[in-house]
Amino acid sequence: MRIVTICIILSIALIKTKAQQNNTLFLMHDLPQSNIVNPSIPIKCKLHIAMPFLGSTHINTYSTGFSFSDVVETYNGDSLRFNPDKAIHKFNNIEVVATEAHISILSIGIMHKQNYFTFSINEKVNTYHSLSKNALIFANEGNSQFVGKYSSMDGTRINAIHYREYALGWARKINDYLNIGIRAKLLFGKGNIYTKPILARLNTDPYTYNLNLEGVGDLYSSFPIDIITNSEGDIEEVDMQDNINWTKYALNTQNKGVGLDLGMTYQIDEKTTFSASLLDIGFIKWNSNTNHFHSGGRLDVSADTFNEGLDDSEEMADTLSAIFNPVINQEAYSTPLVPALYTGISRDLNSRTNIGAVFHTEMYQNRWHPSLTFSSNSTFGNILAISASYTIQNKQLNNIGMGLGAKLGFIYLHAISDNVPAFFDLGKARNINLRFGISYLFKCNEKSTERGALPCFGEPYRAVKTNTRKPYKKK
Repeated sequence: MRIVTICIILSIALIKTKAQQNNTLFLMHDLPQSNIVNPSIPIKCKLHIAMPFLGSTHINTYSTGFSFSDVVETYNGDSLRFNPDKAIHKFNNIEVVATEAHISILSIGIMHKQNYFTFSINEKVNTYHSLSKNALIFANEGNSQFVGKYSSMDGTRINAIHYREYALGWARKINDYLNIGIRAKLLFGKGNIYTKPILARLNTDPYTYNLNLEGVGDLYSSFPIDIITNSEGDIEEVDMQDNINWTKYALNTQNKGVGLDLGMTYQIDEKTTFSASLLDIGFIKWNSNTNHFHSGGRLDVSADTFNEGLDDSEEMADTLSAIFNPVINQEAYSTPLVPALYTGISRDLNSRTNIGAVFHTEMYQNRWHPSLTFSSNSTFGNILAISASYTIQNKQLNNIGMGLGAKLGFIYLHAISDNVPAFFDLGKARNINLRFGISYLFKCNEKSTERGALPCFGEPYRAVKTNTRKPYKKK
């Protein structure tokens, strides 16, 4: 069982270290990419085109419970060994580990009068896993920690998803104070593993040490796999299919879904702006290569039998397989996206600099995963936008972020991270975040005589030009 624990934790640790994502970007309204996290933000030019496949790449990893160095230790000078004992006992009842990798295949934005239209194609891979502390202790140490009590091992869950997103967005200036935005998304799922929360209970009698284990779980998958069973129908092996047609996989359109992003900005007064967005409201229905594994049962073992079973691991494995052997069907199923909420407020200090705060949270498995970021954003001339941020999250105090946008002629570069120190000590980092890319901006220096026209890149963020705006009136 210890080997099972090592495999589970090490595989997750390698992709470890999410809820903190794009917080620094959210208030960098001078960057075209800020529209990604708030669809109400327009560009300051007439046309934006992202470099294909390099327009904006987003990598994000997150762990609430441990870092790589918490489960791997040095011994004999320069050797490494896996030791999950300390990490597991520091866990809360449920810990989350997650990763994201997003690639912008194509992105175009066009400003027309008071309207900003966007179209993008994005490739997205997300994983969200939750781990039950008690389940890992049982797998790693046996049942000695649970003698004389019923122990819940509920909550272990795996969710991995790969899909392609086609998004059409619209932002509009409603009046001198309010901008709104909406983005509709057509989704095509490529691969998925999804589990409902696994329910498990363990009891060990304090006098006889007899063990009772009962549980139920459902796992869904949409992926080209082979399931090998014996003559009695019991599963013997699950493996990826040989010679998978990856072109067919990438072009699969059988798993359709929809998504919606909403955003707004409101200028409270001449120096204060409130921003908010709600992203990834939606779902995907999976129809191709689907499998539903349902397993449930109860195991009652005397202390003597349990010890004998431990001595004969193959016999114990056969016993567990016979009791908890999954029932399989190929039914279609649906999975939700993970909604994200951003709210932010910024205050101008002068014509080039503002300070602000961003609250970000995601709802996963009926739990909020929040973070709070404070930032300062500045522009220098019409070629440089920078941001410095500090995030409170995940029991770590070194979440210092930076953002940079540089306009070199019509070429626009950006690089943003919510946790720069993580890159200097990856082993101790629970949060790693980076967004970078290259795009092109055109017609940024044309001055419009139309009332309410948006300023060009490099001017302080305003809904309209100061010299054309109606005087602000308190309500």
